[in-house]
Amino acid sequence: MGAEQVVVVRPGEGHYVGNVEFLARSAETPRFNLAIVTIQARRHGPPPHRHAAEDDAFYMLEGELVFTADEKEVVAGPGTFVLVPPGAEHTFENRTDAVARFVNVHAPAGFDLRLEED
Repeated sequence: MGAEQVVVVRPGEGHYVGNVEFLARSAETPRFNLAIVTIQARRHGPPPHRHAAEDDAFYMLEGELVFTADEKEVVAGPGTFVLVPPGAEHTFENRTDAVARFVNVHAPAGFDLRLEED
């Protein structure tokens, strides 16, 4: 598994699964997944969950999300980075009237495969 050449994904040309645009997938590298995620206004993210063996990282591009991790809330606007280590329960939601977008990195890879199964 893994890319044998440089991977280039131009704007809007990623692999979409719902509101998630994957730019680095498990087929290209087993080390991580990278995606751009769009959350519409007044929407919840996934139910509270844990990743047993993955780091889950978020970098806010626009809008604002409220992250809940280990029962603590963090309001995250553009430029905010949130790193959720393996085993920490977490979720997020958009409580505003504006769209929120963020970069999401899962390491190691595999998130894209699980999302496609759902």
